[in-house]
Parts: sequence; structure tokens; C-alpha cells
Amino acid sequence: MPTASPIFANIAFLRIAGFAGRGVQDQARLKGRLEARVREAIEGLPAEGRIVLDAPDGMALVHFGAPARALDIVQDLCAAPGEDPLKAGVNHGPIAVTARDAGAMVFGDGISSAAAAAGFAPGGRIFVTAPFAKMLEASQPDRAAALAPAGEFTDARVRLHAFYTPDPRRLIARRNRLAAYALVGMLAILLLGVIGREVNSRYFPPRPAVVEFDVKPWGDVVIDGVAHGRTPSSLREVELPPGRHHIRVRSGRYPPLDLKVSLEPGERMTVTHSFTGERADRKPGNFLRDLWRSVVP
Repeated sequence: MPTASPIFANIAFLRIAGFAGRGVQDQARLKGRLEARVREAIEGLPAEGRIVLDAPDGMALVHFGAPARALDIVQDLCAAPGEDPLKAGVNHGPIAVTARDAGAMVFGDGISSAAAAAGFAPGGRIFVTAPFAKMLEASQPDRAAALAPAGEFTDARVRLHAFYTPDPRRLIARRNRLAAYALVGMLAILLLGVIGREVNSRYFPPRPAVVEFDVKPWGDVVIDGVAHGRTPSSLREVELPPGRHHIRVRSGRYPPLDLKVSLEPGERMTVTHSFTGERADRKPGNFLRDLWRSVVP
């Protein structure tokens, strides 16, 4: 007898629901149809990565790859429209394999637990064992989050089994929770940024910019619509917060000086201007009046 080597694998046991109550011809038809579906489902798997076994009321598939891939195959088989319902059990456990070919003999507790899960599963449902759920959580936590407890069952040998079953609603709920946590985290970061800027501006305000005026003969200074006084008699410079400002200097009937500036923290700039050009409203015959106003502010 060939020597068997112990190995851990994913085992999917597929039972045809209501198989025992069917006639012989109907049973043969159902088994043939299941075999064809399994062959189609594992077509993309390498031959050395799986072993297909016959069972009295169905089939068993031994898969040596990722647990999620084994679960995908079983879910596709159970969800096929227009097919007779299957009772599926999926387990991760030890098996003994004599060879990885068509003549292989496979046995062990891994297959027994998968068969027990399939026996307790209702028609059209999948029961997975706790060891399989643990392996799935280790490799793909998102997929494991979609498993819901299916209950505890006692077999004929008085052994207690705890099974789980895929529930897409749990995965959707988990993704919604993660999205909510991410949104709350983003809002918290934004809020901390706003609070930080507020604290920084209140307790560590930026250095003001300074605007000096060198205006001749004189000028009334208005910044952002606020009058600041007359230069040079009472005003030499003005401190302004950093940013954009509108500076206007007026001197009698001369056209006003308008400047739009953008100031950096601590910046110093000088506004230099001479109101010596033609007045805006000068009329013939007013020479003495204009001369008096240009001399006397």
C-alpha cells in the first residue's frame, strides 16, 4: 500500500440536497451534472494544486491554495442558477495523501470535518468550520468578516461542531463601518487643523508688515477704506497684517494714488510719490487759488 504523507489543505465537501430520496436514474443524472460543474469550476487550477474525490451523494474537492480561492469555487457552485441545490461544507485541516494524481488515496480528519459541515448545512447553504474561518481571517480579513456564526451542532459521535456561513450583509456592514471611521478620521484631522491654525494665529500671530510713506508735499492715507492720517505731518508708517491691501493717498484736487499690494509677514515697503502733476479740476483764472492750496495744506 502506498505510504501516505500528512498535509494541511482546504477541503470542500459537496452533497446533493435530497439525494437519498431520488431514483437511481435521477441520482446518476445529478452526479453526472455535478461532476461536469466541478470540472468547469476548477478548470483554471493547476492539476498539482487540487484533488477531486467521489462521494456517495456528491463530491469532495481538496485544494492546496489560498482558502479564499476554495471558498470562491464553492460559492460559485452553490449559486449557479437553475441547478439543484447543494449542501456544502468547507474545512481546513490535515489529510493523508498517497499521491497527487488520479490514483491518489486521500483520507483524514480534514475530510471528515468537511463532510460533517456539509451534512448539517441546509440545502443551498455553505457551512465552514472554525479552522477554515481562522485560516481565512489570517489571509484575507475582509472575506472572514463576511462569515456569520451558523450555530453549534452535535454529530452522531457526540462531537460538538461550531460552523459559520457566508453572509454578504456582514461584509457590507463592515465596509460601511470602515468608511465611517475613515470619514470621522478625516473630519478630526480637518478639525484639528482648523483649531491649530486658530490657536497659532491667536497666540503666535505673524509679524506685521510695515508700509512707510514718502509723499510730497502731503497726502491723506486711506488703507482698505480706513483713514490712517496725513503724511508726513502726522503719519510716517503703518503696520498692516500680512495679505492683500488697497492703499489710496489723496492730496487736495490732485488725482489720488491707488496701490494694490500683497504683503508678507515682516515685510517693509515704501510708498514714494509726489503730487506735482496737473490737478484734476484746474480751471483758467484760478492760478492764485491753486498756488495757495499747494502751499498751505
